Amino acid sequence: MKFQRSTLILVGVAFLLGAGVLIAESQRSQTPQTATQSESTEPILAFEEADVATLTVDRGDETLVFEQDADGNWQMTAPDEALAEPGAVAFLLSRLNTDSPLQTVTMTADQATDFGFNAPVGMVTVTLKDGTEHEFILGGPDFSGSANYAVVDPDPWPPAEGQEYSVLVVTRDVANGINRPLEEWKMPVETSAPVPPEGDASPAPPNAEGSAAPETSPAPDAANPPTPEAETPAANDSAEPAPAQSEPETTN
Repeated sequence: MKFQRSTLILVGVAFLLGAGVLIAESQRSQTPQTATQSESTEPILAFEEADVATLTVDRGDETLVFEQDADGNWQMTAPDEALAEPGAVAFLLSRLNTDSPLQTVTMTADQATDFGFNAPVGMVTVTLKDGTEHEFILGGPDFSGSANYAVVDPDPWPPAEGQEYSVLVVTRDVANGINRPLEEWKMPVETSAPVPPEGDASPAPPNAEGSAAPETSPAPDAANPPTPEAETPAANDSAEPAPAQSEPETTN
């Protein structure tokens, strides 16, 4: 009896352990990370920068709009009108048409909050010259904090009940490109130093002792020589002639 009782206890413990493992595995399978699909080598979006007509970056508190002209120059039209910094625009576009997603997971509509899509980091709309429009929505960070979740051209959006979505795990560079400060999206304006007006004479430098240089008297005008009245008479002209001396008389 003792042997049978101990055997039953061991069987019961093993059953409980097995049930615990099954419950843990079922809960883990419901997390986003376990729904991982095969990695893709394709870019996030397929387009060429030269084919883009308009780029819109919605960051929640502000919306940036850029337009590309026929010469390939980018112009910011909102929130300000200015020449766009081409490097900032090219960086974000290259993250979308060059980088590949790290992995792809499946999300149901009721998991949108877990992926951070209830308050997305940003929404990027790329409109091509042929009228094609792509929408890229960047959600919250993944469990590692070094990447973000994103969806491309979701339909419908916001997520509808019962719908499943393919969610991309993209590098942190995409978030950095979206969150760039506003001034870095604009082309720096070069300002030249003010030029002093002509005719302004610079003051004379002080002498070695720190005092100003003495003023010089003007030179006499050579064209107007002094009059004779102003000249000093010669000494011989003003002196009276001395009386002549008489010779002494001689006696015989």
